[in-house]
Amino acid sequence: MQTKEIVKTLPASILKGAAANLAIQALGKNLNKKTFLPTLLVGAVGGGLSCLSDDKYLSTLIAASVFGGGNALANKASFPRTMLKYAAIGTAGRLMLNIPAAVGKINGDWKTEWQMQLPNGALKRYEQEKPLWGCTQAVLKSIAKYFGKTIVSEGEDGSGYDFFELAVMNGFDVTTLSKGDLSTEPYNNIDHFYLVVGGYLKRGWPIAATYFNGELQHTVGVWRISKKRNTDKPESVRYQIDIIDPAQGDPSKVLSQYDFEHAVIRAVKPY
Repeated sequence: MQTKEIVKTLPASILKGAAANLAIQALGKNLNKKTFLPTLLVGAVGGGLSCLSDDKYLSTLIAASVFGGGNALANKASFPRTMLKYAAIGTAGRLMLNIPAAVGKINGDWKTEWQMQLPNGALKRYEQEKPLWGCTQAVLKSIAKYFGKTIVSEGEDGSGYDFFELAVMNGFDVTTLSKGDLSTEPYNNIDHFYLVVGGYLKRGWPIAATYFNGELQHTVGVWRISKKRNTDKPESVRYQIDIIDPAQGDPSKVLSQYDFEHAVIRAVKPY
């Protein structure tokens, strides 16, 4: 990254890093009066260093490593274990990608270049039965409802299911668009991938995405994808994935690019 770009993006990166690390510490129940200032400092340093690389995955790894090491010291925890946790699982990276878009406006607004969605709008949200299982059943219910149908079997009580398995069990025709590693899929580039998935949505095929949320495999329903371009940096683009999330008490309506691009993506054929 050029020096001018670093100077321009540094303030936003620092803010994003501080906000992300506060969220991480709060989720881990490690945020208190003693750790608040160190948490801010660690987040600012991690966010600042992350802007040194143009590669989003490398910048995420840099920030995650700083977060892990700094938080370990602030929490008086094991340095290697905490750093490895953030770097390997990518929790810090996902949280950074989910910081509100308003922060990004420091470096310009984001203009929608294209948007593809289900013809009849958002899927209806059903909440999963238990915290650790039921997301697959809930998402399939949402998709069935979109088609004006009901599912005939939720499988065994208390059991988690692969979405493809449960959908076929209920008579749905399912196409797998990605198995979680885009480098092994026949897409020309990342834009081609999103255009293909968006094309299925536009034709009325609801999408189920199954990704690792830091604890277990979790399935959400996707109903709209948008491509956005930065007004100040036209070479910078991002994709917004609008979802319905069945997790209990989870108000999330957007899935991060990182999670979506590393998810198993299934499209369900309309009846």
